[in-house]
Amino acid sequence: MRQKKPDKRKVQGAETKKKLYEIAERLFREHSYSDVMIEDITDEAGITKGAFYVHFESKDALIALLIADHTSRADTIYKAFLETLPPDMPAPNVLLALTERITEVLTGSFGCDNMKKVYQMMLAGTVDTEAVKNYNRELYVLFHGVLERGIRKGELKSTMPVEALVRHFVAAFRGISYEWCIRYPDFDLKEQAAQHVRLLIEGIQPR
Repeated sequence: MRQKKPDKRKVQGAETKKKLYEIAERLFREHSYSDVMIEDITDEAGITKGAFYVHFESKDALIALLIADHTSRADTIYKAFLETLPPDMPAPNVLLALTERITEVLTGSFGCDNMKKVYQMMLAGTVDTEAVKNYNRELYVLFHGVLERGIRKGELKSTMPVEALVRHFVAAFRGISYEWCIRYPDFDLKEQAAQHVRLLIEGIQPR
């Protein structure tokens, strides 16, 4: 039986989309999202503006995809990190370890400038940032698992549902990250986040 040859147009289309994505990712990393025009991306890719719309509905749609992909990759890193921890590690220690890993990703792989850009878009509401703020994202699920296990084992205690507790932890972390953005570089995200999470943990530890 003869093997079906790949559709040349589909292969070229996929390559063009990948090229546009990679160029946009670099340009958005170097400049603010508002300063990068579609023409900047297409000119570097060597294609027409019309060809851009074959692959992406709009610049905002491309930005939303970039944010979603970065969020997904970060959450995969966090999940893989938790799987390396000893299964019998107390929940408070796991929460602190996860906090440290998150700050390492934000300060290292992502960076303050990119974090500022994401916050700007979240506040402006012009780009779909649901991947970051959705309560069903993997990071929330990870926090839920750690907190639920800690409560079940008696290491933590709370009168509110675990879902509400998760939102408090994530909201607190988001606040610390925002503080990092407005006070950078005179703000140690890793140290401040650890201190803040310790305060939260103290509030839900059995007396």
